[in-house]
Amino acid sequence: MRRLAWLSVLGVLITLIAAARWWYTPVQGQDQIQMIVISPGASMRQIADALAEQGLINSPTAFRWAARLNGADRAVRAGHYQVDQAMSPRALMRLLISGEAHSYTLTLVEGKTFRELLVTIQSHPHVRAELSGMSDPWLAEIFADVQGPEGWLFPDTYYFLADTTDKALVLRAFAAMQQALGEVWSARASDLPLTQPYEALILASIIEKETSLASERGDIAGVFVRRLRNNIRLQTDPTIIYGLGDRYRGDITRAHLRDKNNPYNTYQHSGLPPTPIASPGLASLEAAVRPKEGTALYFVADGKGGHVFSDTLVQHERAVRAYLNTLKQ
Repeated sequence: MRRLAWLSVLGVLITLIAAARWWYTPVQGQDQIQMIVISPGASMRQIADALAEQGLINSPTAFRWAARLNGADRAVRAGHYQVDQAMSPRALMRLLISGEAHSYTLTLVEGKTFRELLVTIQSHPHVRAELSGMSDPWLAEIFADVQGPEGWLFPDTYYFLADTTDKALVLRAFAAMQQALGEVWSARASDLPLTQPYEALILASIIEKETSLASERGDIAGVFVRRLRNNIRLQTDPTIIYGLGDRYRGDITRAHLRDKNNPYNTYQHSGLPPTPIASPGLASLEAAVRPKEGTALYFVADGKGGHVFSDTLVQHERAVRAYLNTLKQ
């Protein structure tokens, strides 16, 4: 009897040692990055089988039992988990219950319209699209108090987990723009011809579309602010282009310039257009509320990526002729 008891104890010890060795030892040959995908509602059997199929464990049954013993079978969180090195079953289990799922990135670029940014969001392979497009009633409800969605998505790089919805990302970008706009508005110059933050957003969107040069944003903002202050029409092409929408074919014609039915035609209508024409970045927001001092009232492209600024119409017309000659050459 005593010998049988010792053999039983020895058997238990050997089993425990083998189990411990399996629990702490990675599967050999696992030396590349893999993504573990845990779907919402997946059972531990499904999870263990998937890990075995990817070569991450060699005993799905043992993995299930281990999960049941320590309660992990009820604690695993859905998500995409990145394994960048050999991991033991214990390390895998801890990863899956940690909730530290792999995050993906999405970059919203400055100067894009809401429609374009929504396409960017919905085109990401790990974003779940719930919106039916620009006409979705949810958008009208969310942006009802801010005169529509245009301009309200803050350009930035956003990190998110797989299966995040387009609605969630829209709300994040909207909140980020509200915060950024509020902060720059609180630091605005005292003599701006702007009465509310929304007007600063509109002006910043025009600045964003007029130049991609950081060194020019303050100068362009100064021109527009001085024109607003002196009741001179902004006469900016990007607003016309926005108002044309799908009718724009790459050129602004005289008919476009004379069109009073286009509410975004700043050659015909004084002041700011009705809404932003794109989402401005932080630099354009800051330029809109703290423009550069100066006397210029005009600017035109110089053909080299920048602009020529002029104080008088005569100087401006001379700069326009020089620009046209550059184009001909």
